[in-house]
Parts: sequence; structure tokens; C-alpha cells
Amino acid sequence: MATPYSPSSKFEEAVAYLSNASSLTQVSNTVKLELYGLFKTLTVSPSPNTPRPSFFDISGRAKWDAWRFTANSYEGRLLEAEHRYLDIAHSLGWEEGSPVKAMDETEEQIESGGGTGMGVSVSVVSPPSPNSEAATGLHGYAMEDNVAAISAFLNASECLDVDARDEYVRVHRLHLAADRGNVAAVEFLLEHGADKTLKDTDGYTAVDLATIAQHLDVVALLQRK
Repeated sequence: MATPYSPSSKFEEAVAYLSNASSLTQVSNTVKLELYGLFKTLTVSPSPNTPRPSFFDISGRAKWDAWRFTANSYEGRLLEAEHRYLDIAHSLGWEEGSPVKAMDETEEQIESGGGTGMGVSVSVVSPPSPNSEAATGLHGYAMEDNVAAISAFLNASECLDVDARDEYVRVHRLHLAADRGNVAAVEFLLEHGADKTLKDTDGYTAVDLATIAQHLDVVALLQRK
């Protein structure tokens, strides 16, 4: 659903300013993600209108989550969302009425997070091929909820660290299973010593990811174990 909101000319000025602001290069990804979420909520749709990207699309996933977080935070209060965007722009040097270079970005740049003061510098890891060891190893089995394969893998690898991170997506097996809503795999990994308190590179625990993805059965399991 397209957004019913029409941003003000001040918002357009702020967007144009941030698209060329050198100060944005020094801003944390947290702020950039907030700007992205606000921009998408105000100009595209009041909530994400596409499926959540997979774990292999780290940048796209972070931006999608920021969009949904903004949508939930400002539901029915889009004017407040615009004010928040303007406040951030002010903190980064924007002044209302100041001349700025006109935007010449394409929709492709906007959708990919480039320019518009909302780009996100996130390390993107290429997904492994379907035939790679990473796709069929323990991380792949956790994503597929294949408990039998997980069990066989662990039995054949007595010294395997169940909490090791995948070399491609840089997350723990428990995180992958929790994010996918794979209850059986989550339970099996917990029973074999997986540490549910570990955080991924963005600071999320397995229960955080399950909560964001609304896998309530996994959330309950992680909180109970």
C-alpha cells in the first residue's frame, strides 16, 4: 500500500541536503538506518511492502528491519516521523531554506540505499552456491530445520563448536534456526549446548531475531530453556 502521506517541502529540502552532505559519512549505521526507515515510511509505504530479505542479504535485511521498526513506531503518526527526520537533518547541518544541489538519483539508487542521505554501509557477503559445503553443512541444516542431519553432523564431528559462526553470513547456527522459525532445530541445538546469549554482528541474540520475525513459538522456547 502506497503511503497516504504527502511530505512537506521542508522534508524534500532535507532529503536533498542529506543526499550530498559530507557529514553523513561520519554518521553511524544506526542513524543511517533510522533515516532510511523514516524515508521509506514517509515516501513509499507506511510499512514494508516486500518480503523480508534472507540472511544472505545482510544490508537489505538491516534496511527492511529499520523500515518495519519505523512503521511500528510511528503508526498513525506520520507527521511525527517527518519531524524526526527533520531533527536528524538539522543535527547534521541542514538549515531550512539553504540552497542545496538538486537530487539526480534514480529510483534504483534509492531502492538500493544509495544516496538520499539514507544509504547504509553494511558489509554484504556473497551467498554461497547451492552446491557449496556451507549450504549443506550444519548452518544449512539449521536453516532447513533438518534435525536428523544436524544430529548426524554433530555425531560425526565430536570436536565441533556448536556455537561457531558461519564463514559466509557471519552468524551462529542458533541464530539461523531462530530467524527461520525452525523450532525443532532450535531445541536440538540448545540441548547440545548452543549458547542462546550470544549476539550476532549487529548485537542481536537468537531470541531477538525470533521476536523480530514474530516466531512466537521459538521465542517461547528460547525463553523457557
